[in-house]
Amino acid sequence: MSSLWLRGSWVLVCSSALFLAGCGADGSVVWPVSAETGGDFPLSSTFGPRVRTDDDVYDFHRGIDIAVPEGTDVHAIAAGRVTEVQENTSAGGMMVKVDHGDYYSTYIHCSSVEVDVGDSVDPGDVIALSGKATNGFAHLHFEIRKPGDDRKDCVHPLDVLPYADKGAPTLEIGKVDMTNPLEPRITITTRVPAGELDLRSVSVATFEADAGAVLSGLRPLSERVYDIEAWNRAYTAPASDAVVDDPNHEGILVRPQKYNNTMSASEIDFTFTGLVGTVTSGLLRVRAVATDVRGNEIAVESQ
Repeated sequence: MSSLWLRGSWVLVCSSALFLAGCGADGSVVWPVSAETGGDFPLSSTFGPRVRTDDDVYDFHRGIDIAVPEGTDVHAIAAGRVTEVQENTSAGGMMVKVDHGDYYSTYIHCSSVEVDVGDSVDPGDVIALSGKATNGFAHLHFEIRKPGDDRKDCVHPLDVLPYADKGAPTLEIGKVDMTNPLEPRITITTRVPAGELDLRSVSVATFEADAGAVLSGLRPLSERVYDIEAWNRAYTAPASDAVVDDPNHEGILVRPQKYNNTMSASEIDFTFTGLVGTVTSGLLRVRAVATDVRGNEIAVESQ
């Protein structure tokens, strides 16, 4: 663990060493386009909140997008059995799904599928050719679903895919709106580099404490958490995306910046309400935390 001073806040960073691993039914996992372990970076879109670059509309994205020309080979990421093939999806193109035992991989916007339901596949086997979405964007949309194969079971694909983990996201406490001191509105900003795009959760806690007091061990006045996978599981409905695609739900406003595969990082602003403040504004302290898929954590405390 290390600490540093950043823009008036103490920052605590916990990170693992460089991480490169993956384990499927036979112990190996590769990426769906390269069929290698190094990753198909840069991604054109990642798992969770985003603003679509073609129409500026917010939506909750349940997979990752890999921009490749139409007709690119699509590979099985691990050993498994093909359980579903769709000829025409509402999102555009064909879809194939593979059961790997404890999770499912799903490949969407394919121009053709080279396997049949019931076929067994090994890591790196070509199972489809990439295509394009209904908006004309040529790419592969890839999902991991576990434990089931419903949309609400989608988890961050980097839970399974191997990649070089370079540490925790960056995090800043932005505006602390004390218009009503007892009900502060707190905005934080996360930033994740293009070579990872592995944000998992953010949280904000409020405390009543003097400036400089150590918050570790103190009981917070309130705390709110936005966990991306849990959000999908809780708010994805079978028939409609109206709730999960609402950027201002349950008192948490989510504002992603536009991102595509030419950019160096993905940024998201989160504004939390429903928090408990203090009568004396000078005693309000804030602690924000961001974690990634590998469990790396960064904590920022206001002074």
